[in-house]
Amino acid sequence: MASSKARTWIWIIAGTLGLVVLALIAAAGAGVYFVAHHFHAARTTSSDAIRAFDAARAPFAGQRPLYELDSAERPRPVVPLADRPSGTVTPTALHVLAWDPDEERLVRVSLPLWLLHFRRQRIDLVGRDRGFDLNRLDLDIDELERIGPALIFDFRNHDGVRVLLWTQ
Repeated sequence: MASSKARTWIWIIAGTLGLVVLALIAAAGAGVYFVAHHFHAARTTSSDAIRAFDAARAPFAGQRPLYELDSAERPRPVVPLADRPSGTVTPTALHVLAWDPDEERLVRVSLPLWLLHFRRQRIDLVGRDRGFDLNRLDLDIDELERIGPALIFDFRNHDGVRVLLWTQ
């Protein structure tokens, strides 16, 4: 009888461990799928990068970004987001286009806004000291959803690094 109980416990433990392993494999697969569908980095020429930025900025022709750099190179809102009117369309994603001229690399990122509600992770878009940290903007995701699709930021530094953010 003791042997029967021991076998039952072994099956329970083995089954639980098997489920945990399957859950870890599923989580890893979901992570790979997410990255493959939301992040894209490729080497490209500066002229192709310029065309990509022009195409991304075209829907916002004549609009100023929501944020600009002040004299100390700190991002600040042009007009407080709370003072902006509500939009008729709710955006679903934050799009980022970043160009690193030294590595001739163009990075495209599309982050679902629902994901940004969960955690505020540090996101370094270009890297090293000359990059752009998305958290510098201190974005209010609820306000961005309220105002609708918008050009958020168009950053360029003296090294040629450029970062464009918008919601869509």
